[in-house]
Amino acid sequence: MRRRPITPSTSDKGIQKALTRSGLTADELDVGLRRLHGDALVPRDTFLTAAQRIAAVVADTGGQPIVSSTAATILHGSRWYDADFTIDLIRHPTGCNRGSGLTQITRTDLIDDDIVDVDGVLVTSHVRTAFDIGRIAPDWRALGYLCALARATDFSVAELGRYVDERPGRRGVRQLREVLPYINPAFESPPEAWLFLIAVRGQLPTPDIQIEVSDADGIVYARIDLGYAELKIGIEYDGEEFHSTPEQVAYGERRRRMLEAAGWIMIYIDKVRLRDPMGIIREIVAALHARGAY
Repeated sequence: MRRRPITPSTSDKGIQKALTRSGLTADELDVGLRRLHGDALVPRDTFLTAAQRIAAVVADTGGQPIVSSTAATILHGSRWYDADFTIDLIRHPTGCNRGSGLTQITRTDLIDDDIVDVDGVLVTSHVRTAFDIGRIAPDWRALGYLCALARATDFSVAELGRYVDERPGRRGVRQLREVLPYINPAFESPPEAWLFLIAVRGQLPTPDIQIEVSDADGIVYARIDLGYAELKIGIEYDGEEFHSTPEQVAYGERRRRMLEAAGWIMIYIDKVRLRDPMGIIREIVAALHARGAY
């Protein structure tokens, strides 16, 4: 994210507050501190977790805003989110405040059951959070968020379905209804859910999920994201975050050799190939043909 230069300006009340409160000059402020939101400052060498960043922004905003959308999934324990995620805050319609940077404040009425307390921060409930993230476009991204939330919590898909039915006119409800049947906590990352959605929408046979592969001694040495166990066809998302160390690289290569020796056709998809769903479908079809599937 591009760093915003901090210079005093009468039009930036947050900076003026920060300068007054810190007792620093504008240059000192720019060098030593960074701004999270409004006049909330932290030292530049301070590392915050995503949850700590959200809590700091909520505290600086004042009042009693409710954390929602992707930020709410983080507070509910989801491990999957964009590094530059937006902190969505909900206020009562009569509330007054504005978002700043990666903070977005909206105003809407929530029922009491929609709000829970997580470590002293008001957050939308599991179901309400699912309702919000399930309407984020595009649909494959929404499904990824939903599966990650389902993995982190015990929210009921059936309850979410009823919640959706009670709000038929809301924006994005049609999309949410379409992805509801594909929500599955077994997916260990959003890209796995995206690959599953590509397969079923491509009219391919429904893939198996989290396929365990054992050696001759019955010891499991691989768990394949998805594929067709009976045909020994595996489909995996090959993200850079999973093989960043030499040890991970060596393990990945050894695993690939073992799967190949065991007769598996492995299809590896990275973030670039995800942009070409038809190409992915064609490769899966070719593997199915090679196994005589149809």
